[in-house]
Formats: sequence, structure tokens, C-alpha cells
Amino acid sequence: MLYPRTDRQQQFIDVARSLLPALRARAAQHDRDGTFPHENFADIRRVGLPALVVPQEFGGWGANLLESTLTMETLAQGDGSTALSFVMHVQVVGGVAEIVAGAAADEERSSWPPSLFAQICRDAVEQGALINSVATEPNLGSPSRGGLPETTAAPVRENGKTVWLVNGLKTFASLSPEMDYFIIPAALQDGSGHVARFVIPAGPHFEIIETWDAFGMRATGSHDLKIVNARVPEDLMIGRGAPSPRTTGKAPANAWFICTVGAVYLGVAQAALDFATDFALKRVPTALGKPIAELESIQRRLGQAELLLLQARALLYNTANDWDQLVARRDELSPAVIATKFTVTNNAIEAVDHVVRVVGGAAMSRSMPLERYLRDVRPGLFHPLNDDQALTIFGRNALKRITAATGGQ
Repeated sequence: MLYPRTDRQQQFIDVARSLLPALRARAAQHDRDGTFPHENFADIRRVGLPALVVPQEFGGWGANLLESTLTMETLAQGDGSTALSFVMHVQVVGGVAEIVAGAAADEERSSWPPSLFAQICRDAVEQGALINSVATEPNLGSPSRGGLPETTAAPVRENGKTVWLVNGLKTFASLSPEMDYFIIPAALQDGSGHVARFVIPAGPHFEIIETWDAFGMRATGSHDLKIVNARVPEDLMIGRGAPSPRTTGKAPANAWFICTVGAVYLGVAQAALDFATDFALKRVPTALGKPIAELESIQRRLGQAELLLLQARALLYNTANDWDQLVARRDELSPAVIATKFTVTNNAIEAVDHVVRVVGGAAMSRSMPLERYLRDVRPGLFHPLNDDQALTIFGRNALKRITAATGGQ
């Protein structure tokens, strides 16, 4: 498993790597204050990263899933919060690019008007525009489990055309302080019982309620978002239908979300391992008279972390590469995608736990980044699919396999 393997992969990694010194320098203060790192996004726009996954036909870099995963892992080694915020734009645009290109089911292809996607892509390339989907609600919870949102869209007639009046409250609106386009699911008030998604440009119809005060990933700007009388034309609707869970274990899991978001947590864990390794090489207690790195107990802890990240990276890269290469067999990749989510997030957490023990009590000090890494890897557990959902799917798959093999006997 040797990466990068191509000049393109190296170029994308190098762009992200160029930002690491500035991101690292700002991370502790934004984490302490819970403030959004606007200056980091000025840098992200300056180097052109919003165009990373924009198709080349629109002037973008056209990165595939593996290339995007490598890039996001690198960016996260500078600041997990910045990378997690930005990856929301990456996974949305990357996933939609596949849909619009025709590499998804017919019903998915028809939901995104090509002209709308083209406009978003041009804005990302020319202005550094950013987009994310904001779907979670206080009472709904995660939409991955299905359910009807309390956010509503009521049809009104204006100048002979239908306009949707959108009102509601969303939570976990990551990237909201810098977002240019918001994808908002809403329950249609037309008697159909359907839910539709709307692409709504930033404007006074959005109120960011600064509620985000979390133990980890504190600088993602994942505040509540209030939508007040957003007037949305029909051509900004990107699909409608009955509410249903996004993941059933049969349809392909969201590989773009899982792989790129997983890469962020892997990058945070790698930063923690690198810091602890450097610490071990430099730490010379007077009673020992040599670096603690020479102790086998320290080497074992570092080795356990290194092994965990190697395992996670192998599965992550292989899954992303298969997704890019085996387009016709993506339905079969769902178990691998789900396994990637489970393995990467849990391995990242366990690896950081090991390296904290290398550093010892000093790891608790905010003068070191380790306590931030320790907190920043844990939110990975709460992204869909959670561990219980994943394990249930695997258990059911095992039961179905044996039932089919034995003819139900």
C-alpha cells in the first residue's frame, strides 16, 4: 500500500500540505475559544481547494474519491475542525458530480438539474463558493434513519410560477459561517406527504444561531440554522419523494461522505502519532538518561498506534479506489464502505489513546496539541452510520448469507 502513486495525487497532497503550518498555528486558539477559523478558509480559497472535486469541464481539478481522500487526510493533520468543515463541501460536490455524470441510479440522476450543478461548480472555481447539506433537526435527529422533517416548504404562486416558502430550524450546520449554498430538506405542504431538497443561496433568510459548544471539533461552526421565509424557485428543487432511511444495507452506502470524512479522523490521529513520536525522541528524563523512545514499552505503544492507522488506511484507500474503478459494481461495495466507516473511526480513537499514554500526564496540558487530538477524534463515532447500525447490518448480512446457502432450513 504505497501512496501517492501518481503525480496528480502528489500535487493534490502538496496543495493541502502547503496550508499545514498556518492551520497548526491557529488551531489551539480557535479550539479554546470555539471560534470559526475564517482565515483558514481564506487560505483554502487562495490555493483553489474549493475546485478540488469540481469536474474539469467546469474548470475544476476533477479529483476522484481516492484523490480527495488523500487530500483531506493531509489537510486534517493541520487542523481537524477546518478539515471536517471543508470536507462537507468536498463530499457534496464529489458525490453530485458522479450523479450528474450518470454514474448513479436513474432516479438519482434526474434529481439534480445539470444547469444548477454547473452554476455551483463555476462559483466554486471562480469565487471559492462552498456548499453543504444541512438536514439534521432537533426533533428529527439524523435523517439517515428516515422521518419527516419539521422544516416546511409551502407552495405560493408568484408571477404565474410556483415558489416555495421554506421555514424551519436545522442543527449541526457545519461550515455555516462560510457557506454560500445550503442544501435544505423540507416537508412539502402540498398534500403529497413528500420531502424535497432545495439548494438555497446564502442570504438574510438564514440566521445562524451560535449554539455550537462541543468537546471536540470545536471550530467547525456547526451551529443551529434558522430558515425564515426563504423564497425558493422551483428550479432549485433537487428531488422529492417519500421520507425513508438513506441506508438500508442494500443500496450503496454514501462512499463520498464516509471515505472523505473518515480521512479527516485518520489525519487527526496521524498528527497525534507524529507529535507523540517526536516527543518520545526528545524526552530525556534525568533518572533514565536517554530518550524514552528507547524503551520497549514506549515502542510498543507507538507500534500499536502505527499498526491501527496502517490497517485503517489500507481499508480506506482500497475502498475509495474500488469505488473509483469498479463503477458497475458499486452496489456490491456497500459492506466495504460501511466497514470503512467503522474501522477508520474506531482505529483512530484507539491509536490516539495509545499515543497519549506515551506522553503521559503532560498530554493533559493545553500547551500541547494532544488533548485536542484526543477530543477531535471522538466525534467520528457520531457520523452515520454509527457502530450499532453498522454491526446490525453485518449481522443481518451474515444471517441472510447462511439462510440463502441452506435454503432457509
